[in-house]
Amino acid sequence: MLQQSIPLPLAKMALCLAPPAVIAKTTEIVVQRIRRRHPKLFANLARLPKAVAVLAPTDTPHRFALTMGQEPVAFTLLEEGEGLTPDATIAGTLDSLIAMLEGQADGDTLFFSRDIQVTGDTTVIVGLRNTLDREEIDLMGEILSLFGPFAQPLGKALSLVDKMGCHLSKRMKKQPV
Repeated sequence: MLQQSIPLPLAKMALCLAPPAVIAKTTEIVVQRIRRRHPKLFANLARLPKAVAVLAPTDTPHRFALTMGQEPVAFTLLEEGEGLTPDATIAGTLDSLIAMLEGQADGDTLFFSRDIQVTGDTTVIVGLRNTLDREEIDLMGEILSLFGPFAQPLGKALSLVDKMGCHLSKRMKKQPV
């Protein structure tokens, strides 16, 4: 299947409107799916020094914690107000974080262009980046695969909705106020 990008406006809307319990369960299911399809990735993450990295999309109200250096490696939604002290944090738009995860954008380039901000122990982030760089992750494909025989039609429908949304957004920007 061709790699299809996540329709970001829909993903952001889902992350802003869905209850945290739904986001947490969906995250758990997608991570389990990625774990089954990319066991080497999780084995390599488990071999890193023990650390917690927080991924903080700046355009959604949620943060996620990646606990590495142990089995099992965990990627979870952080509860609002949870007093976790991470070893490192990566903050950036959802688009930038997904592009980095999928290898569509280089983490160094995103950092130096200030599309992402890194705080804390940079060796944690370098280890994470190097580990991710060795894998090809298709996040949209992983999510769509959960829908079995409906994956391909759903992917086409989401792609169409995304294109229509982008077209509508461009038209609205051209309209005089």
